[in-house]
Amino acid sequence: MTKQSGTQLWTLLLQSVTLVTLVCAQVDKRNCSIDHSGLPSDACTFDLRMRGAQPKQSDQYYCTGYSVSRDILGSNTDGYILRYEAIADAGTAHHILVFGCEQLEHDKDSMWSCGKVCVGDQIIFAWAKNADPLTLPKDVGQHIGKGTSINFIVVQIHYVVPLQSPDTSGIRLYTTQQRQKYISGIYLLLSYGVSIPPDTEKVHIDSACTFDWEDSIIPIGYRTHAHSLGKVISGYKVHNGVYEMIGKGNPQWPQAFYPVTSHVEINPGDVLAARCTFSSIGRHRKTEIGATANDEMCNFYIMYYMNATLENNRGRGECLGNSVPLLFDSIPADSDTPLPPNPALEDVAMGHHHHSLNGENKEESEKDDTALKQSIPNPVTKPQSEHPHDQGKLHNLGATMDPAFSLKFDGEVGGMKIGQVGGLAVNGNGDLYIFHRGDIVWNSLSFDDENRYTLQNRPIEVDSIVIVDRNGTLKRSFAKNWFFMPHGLTVDSDGNMYVTDVALHQVFRILPSGDKVDMTLGMRFEPGSDNDHFCKPTDVAVLKNGDFFVSDGYCNNRILKFNKNGYVVSSFGSSSTKMGLDGYPPPSTFFLPHGLTLAEDKGQLCVADRENGRIQCFALDGTFIRQIHPPQFGRAVYALEYSPNHNGLLFAVNGPDVGVNMPDTEGFTIDINTGNLLAVWNRPSGGLMHPHDLAVDDRDHVVYVGELNPSKVWKFKMDQTMYSALPQVSVDNNSNTVATTAANTIIVSSNSGKNTNGSLNSNKDLNGANSKPNVGNKVAGNVNNIDLTHTAAGNKGLAGAKDHATSADQANDLPKTESIDTEDGMGASLIIGALLVVPVLILIVITILVRLYHTGYFSRCRRNRGPKHIFNIGNFLNTRKGFDRLSQEDDDHDLGNHLSDSDNEEFSIARKA
Repeated sequence: MTKQSGTQLWTLLLQSVTLVTLVCAQVDKRNCSIDHSGLPSDACTFDLRMRGAQPKQSDQYYCTGYSVSRDILGSNTDGYILRYEAIADAGTAHHILVFGCEQLEHDKDSMWSCGKVCVGDQIIFAWAKNADPLTLPKDVGQHIGKGTSINFIVVQIHYVVPLQSPDTSGIRLYTTQQRQKYISGIYLLLSYGVSIPPDTEKVHIDSACTFDWEDSIIPIGYRTHAHSLGKVISGYKVHNGVYEMIGKGNPQWPQAFYPVTSHVEINPGDVLAARCTFSSIGRHRKTEIGATANDEMCNFYIMYYMNATLENNRGRGECLGNSVPLLFDSIPADSDTPLPPNPALEDVAMGHHHHSLNGENKEESEKDDTALKQSIPNPVTKPQSEHPHDQGKLHNLGATMDPAFSLKFDGEVGGMKIGQVGGLAVNGNGDLYIFHRGDIVWNSLSFDDENRYTLQNRPIEVDSIVIVDRNGTLKRSFAKNWFFMPHGLTVDSDGNMYVTDVALHQVFRILPSGDKVDMTLGMRFEPGSDNDHFCKPTDVAVLKNGDFFVSDGYCNNRILKFNKNGYVVSSFGSSSTKMGLDGYPPPSTFFLPHGLTLAEDKGQLCVADRENGRIQCFALDGTFIRQIHPPQFGRAVYALEYSPNHNGLLFAVNGPDVGVNMPDTEGFTIDINTGNLLAVWNRPSGGLMHPHDLAVDDRDHVVYVGELNPSKVWKFKMDQTMYSALPQVSVDNNSNTVATTAANTIIVSSNSGKNTNGSLNSNKDLNGANSKPNVGNKVAGNVNNIDLTHTAAGNKGLAGAKDHATSADQANDLPKTESIDTEDGMGASLIIGALLVVPVLILIVITILVRLYHTGYFSRCRRNRGPKHIFNIGNFLNTRKGFDRLSQEDDDHDLGNHLSDSDNEEFSIARKA
């Protein structure tokens, strides 16, 4: 057996033992020995737990199923769910959906990557962001089991980040077999068979049906669902021409079940109506209502309860299309008025989440999340846990900053119509480059559970790169139909543009003329973690000699360094999985490296470690220097930029967040030499909402900030008093102290990242395994002078099947990098393991010998008399009689609220229609 296979065997054995222990200890537990306060006397709980899921990539969906009769109720009978309680943490499970099913298409005891959930699926519960348990009103229950259409229950979990160990998060059901007076259910209004015309500001799609059941229903919650064009969905009960609102939601926000805030009773003969409002500005094609991400949807869900005696007399639980078209002639005028902006919810809905790490630090102190209650008024909410970054930190918010380093707001740049701003950059002439997304919006449907972009046939149909001069006057624009989801933009000293596209998983270098790409890195639409692939790369920083760094951000949490010809030189960084004593993960680990900036005169590369809410600075060889995380940052730092003015300044912006007492979304000026926070600045009249990137014009003392929503670029100017020189501050980088620091700054300085030669071992991959330098092999080929603007079929550019830089039809195929040599690393691991095992074996042998001596075994051997005893190692290692006490402790965590789900349930309903 080779060293490598032996190590793999040990790893597999450990993982198997861990998985079996977790599953056996925590799955299939029906418990009737509970506190029955407020519950029927026969109430029991059952844990719908995931069966040891361990996603290796971001944004993956797993499902597992349970039998109602065998597992949940324990007998072939019927019962009622009275209460739903999460056994999960938002740092691990982004959201959980619970489905009632007629039949499963997978083995009941299996776990699968969710495509189709089950046969006859219906959502019965949804959870996210540490929501409190949901208890149905008194005498109301969700009917399941014998005689119903719910014979199985499936739990689906969306995992945003990879996990280091198997997960058994889930939902605890409280059930009873006592008959309930009322039953709960879901009624759905949806539209189909209609289309949305191109480039139209406001499009209404309506659904309405007469409620023809035999008895009334009482709505207790609602949920809206649409794709990227959806702006607002409103639902009403109409009686004798009078409209009574059930609910109104923004489908771009987390799609939770929101509570109905007033008492509404839907009686036979009433009309149920829903209006979906769309905007197709910027989309130059017709959009159908359908089941794919290229289509749109118009769904309004109503969670209700009704008299249980009439359960079998219920009518159809779906309203398909609009059977009362004249009704909408008098619909309330504000039915299509969008809800006020909520950047925090939009941030979450776009997949930008602020989590703790794999469930660490769950037992934080609690505060009421008033802002969240106002934004997502769930039927039951709980106090929200503070972010772990707020624990164990020194909060000197009253420390004095220097107002001279603040920035003055100078207005909007250009006033042009652009999409969400991915990246900004300034060239040597002071021209501003804007990299935007047109009508494309990043939402929960943009990527599948393997990080593959879902709209691969839909490039951005406008010029996605816009260049304006320092006065905001348009100079030129280009890149129509080139890109799919723009993100980072950098302009080097020669005017070359480096851009990242998270949908394509690629990095491009564009010549200053803007009509040709001369380098493409990564594989088109193919995410990956080796040296041939990126997974949603976020930014680029270029040295004066042409070498450059790429932050491979959303999935891989690493920084790659390339030489000017596109060859991999080194990489560093890994995923943050644990917190240190300061409330932050260890240095050189990342939770989404989102932005890069170079301070070449300081020999530093600084990284916006977004979801860790900090800036990390490194030497150019990857050696960690310091991290910066004043409390004003809050939970997320989106972007940063360096200016050599005043002996070196960093400018940064944070992001929106839900909760009370959370820092404002604003900009920061920081001394790069010390990490001191010098000033905080913002836009008047509402402040920054959702900043995504910034750029600095050193010559004009200007800072530009680009936002996702609103899709604007703002201009800030430095104060005139700031042009005086700064005092020098000495830094001792060979110790863990800084000579002079501001009171409100928290800095960790360390040289722990260095090897014995004082430099980073650049030949290590993400997992620490030794790798060989990428000698002579480029990550994805240096593609020379590909024309991106003029093809035989028109302006296809990167979107054209034959024109993109890494097409199989191109002469320059992507060369493969050398494989990673892990033999030495594995050998060392085996030696260390052996050294650890040998003392244990020696101790066991000594223990056995001592026991043999004390029991007279040697004497009996010498004398050869008395009955013959059979040696049993267990008897010598444990002389205790009887059974050991069985430990029955369970490690459950009740934490829980945000929702951004897959469209599996929506699609299945559309297929039925």
